[in-house]
Amino acid sequence: MGRDFWEASRVIEQALDAIDHTGDTRMPDTRKIAAMNRARGLADRMIALAAVYTDLVARSGATEKTAGTPLSDYLALTEGRSSSEANGLVHQAGRITADPAVRDAALAGTVSPGKAAAAGAVLRELPRHDMSEAQREAAAGALLEQAIGGATTRQISRSADRVLEQVAPELAPTAAGRAAEAERRRQRALRERELNFAEDGRGSVRFWGRLPETEGDLLRTVIGACVERGRGDERRELETLKAQKVSGELSSGEYFAARTALQEREHRSTGQRQADAMVDMVTTLQDQDNIPAAGGEAPRVVVTLDYMGLLQLAVDAAATGFRPDGSLLDEVSATRLQAALTGASETGADVSASQVRIACCDAGILPLVLGDQSEILDVGREHRLVTPQIRKTLALRDTGCIFPGCTVPAQACQAHHVTPWWAGGPTSIDNLVLVCRHHHGVIEPHRYDPAADQWRITFDDTGRPHVHPPRRLRADLSPGGNDRENSAQNRTKATAAPEVMPARGHIQKQQENSAHRPDTGAQDPLIA
Repeated sequence: MGRDFWEASRVIEQALDAIDHTGDTRMPDTRKIAAMNRARGLADRMIALAAVYTDLVARSGATEKTAGTPLSDYLALTEGRSSSEANGLVHQAGRITADPAVRDAALAGTVSPGKAAAAGAVLRELPRHDMSEAQREAAAGALLEQAIGGATTRQISRSADRVLEQVAPELAPTAAGRAAEAERRRQRALRERELNFAEDGRGSVRFWGRLPETEGDLLRTVIGACVERGRGDERRELETLKAQKVSGELSSGEYFAARTALQEREHRSTGQRQADAMVDMVTTLQDQDNIPAAGGEAPRVVVTLDYMGLLQLAVDAAATGFRPDGSLLDEVSATRLQAALTGASETGADVSASQVRIACCDAGILPLVLGDQSEILDVGREHRLVTPQIRKTLALRDTGCIFPGCTVPAQACQAHHVTPWWAGGPTSIDNLVLVCRHHHGVIEPHRYDPAADQWRITFDDTGRPHVHPPRRLRADLSPGGNDRENSAQNRTKATAAPEVMPARGHIQKQQENSAHRPDTGAQDPLIA
């Protein structure tokens, strides 16, 4: 004879309290897996049990009667849940208990709560009032058979027509009817599509929305492919680093530094990888100049002043909404100017120094710097974003990300100013390199700490770039040693090379050439 709920629940609590976890780590791996499966199975049964009583409370209106509060609000208040989460629990409970057979299967642990809820949702879609009792039971049995047979929750939720054809063919929709219903769903999904953005107050932008199934599946597939490609790139990059260490192309210190940087990417969660993939997709469109200019033109300011005066006028333009010549500055341009030049977002939230540096790389501010007599001082600063010709040359020279061992191809890389744009660096082939989005943040010079020990990029006599790791990660160099002298002991100075050089993964330290403009003369302390 079964026990009542209160007696049984006390037994369950006592059993949970009695579990000894001190020996868990000493379990053989097979026992650990078995313990996990057992615990997860018990948890599923408890979720189903909670759903049964949640639905019982919902049907009886118990919380309204005793607490004057609807069930979803009661769960949100007493359990610290969001309103949407609490509503979801109530709806899931109703689906799990929609049919006695489905409910009992969930309580027994035969099917998971998720599959039981999917089966219950399908049963609610069927024309149950036009079906006989035997047909309703047969439909529940068919859905449980799918669930036990390994069908996914999504497959179960899409099987209404197939189940109806199986148990009540006279009620199943015709091909024309299914097509009409599919078109109605499509049109409804198109009307309900949305994408929303909101600041979360913690330095992030939260976004949510929905797409029609076709477009949503496409987005999910593309992002998934990008994630898998990233995992493959990491595996190949690790093998490349190992090979370079064995061959002597990378010293122990350089290998350790590059391996440390790679580990940061390897340890990303799937959610983080998907977020990065979406950012990479947008960045690729931007780098390929496939994003339309706001207001019909790219953001730019043209004045005949010294550079510092130009920067101040650009800030004023962002604040007033007008260019120095009196023309109206579109909202997007003003926002970009303010974010890049003042370090403040449109919401007033502070932007970190690293974000400001990256923003300056992408802001598209296009000053033409003139001297006192209006002579052109630096034509290389006329355009902030690289031209198609420069982009093509970079791809031929670097072939992809130049960071040691990185295998990200050129089309997925960003053009990086070695001497930053904000420090006066020109947009020219001898001041640009290709780096992937991740390594762009690693090598970006520190704006407010010029002496920071970090990754650096230099150019050799042939104009090819080379990457230098931070001194604190280069265990092979003696303290205070000279980069050029030490590197000369390990590598032969490069000679003339063919026009196309596979720069990825090569760190050949030669005589360092400044990336400054030739007319500046003095060393700029902001340049890494």
